[in-house]
Amino acid sequence: MKHLVPLICLLLCFYISKAQKAIYVYKSPGDSTQNFYIKRLPHGPIKGLLVINLRSVSDSSKTYALDHGIMLMGVIAISPDSALQYLTSTQALDRTDRMITEVVNQYHIPSNKVIIGGMSVGGTGALRYVEYCKAGSSKGKINPIGCFAVDPPLDYERFYRASNDAVQRNFNQDAVEEGKAVIQLLRSTLKGTPFSNAKAYQQASVFSYSSESGSNAKLLTDVAIRLYTEPDINWWIENRRRSYYDFNSIDCAALVNQLKLNSNSKAELIVTSNKGYQEDGTKHPHSWSIVNEKDLLNWCIELFN
Repeated sequence: MKHLVPLICLLLCFYISKAQKAIYVYKSPGDSTQNFYIKRLPHGPIKGLLVINLRSVSDSSKTYALDHGIMLMGVIAISPDSALQYLTSTQALDRTDRMITEVVNQYHIPSNKVIIGGMSVGGTGALRYVEYCKAGSSKGKINPIGCFAVDPPLDYERFYRASNDAVQRNFNQDAVEEGKAVIQLLRSTLKGTPFSNAKAYQQASVFSYSSESGSNAKLLTDVAIRLYTEPDINWWIENRRRSYYDFNSIDCAALVNQLKLNSNSKAELIVTSNKGYQEDGTKHPHSWSIVNEKDLLNWCIELFN
């Protein structure tokens, strides 16, 4: 899928980053493609742990984070070419939990001084992990204080319909291929479609618009949540023949609204305009570039302090 290609490229950039003191820890002997993490220690006392799924921040942002006492941890629980598994995989959550618990214990970091985030399905996985912890599933009793996600799909009923529409419209080959992959995964793991097994989709989703209180969203009530999205509707219409019903901005807005209804005063939606560009300069609103990294890190610093 085309939108995963830049993700893999960015991951490779993480490997060859000029930032020093990167320590790689592989958890599956003989397999360097998944179930491992990369850690970077700050120059002084550790104020908190920032975990990012499947990617990293820029070198200058790494330096800024480390200078301010933030330990950085890049997690690859599932290999980048199978990243869609972050939508439903329990294994991805268990692996993430084991790795975070290992680092928290090794460096004596308080279990609530953890923030996790990611881009696209990596962000979905981050939010799922927070819900996993809040539901009492963390073996290390990890209790994240914050979570951020960049344009993640959250409501699987909506995501299934949007994927199916992309296949039926057959306008853009990348969208068609991604749609087929999403449909196959959700049908297989959730035992049907939203029309035949709606309850499974509601229970699996980070947020469910059709469920009371947003279903699993209630687990995020006491967590600082920051979601980023760039709803460039004209780009989506011209390049993918998609409407507001079809892309992730609607999920992000609905979740933040539901969290506020659920009395979460620390939930916020960051909406950008004309910030979405891929590494090669190609315009695309579904891109990491919509994140102001220094502002994100300042948000982390404030939470840790």
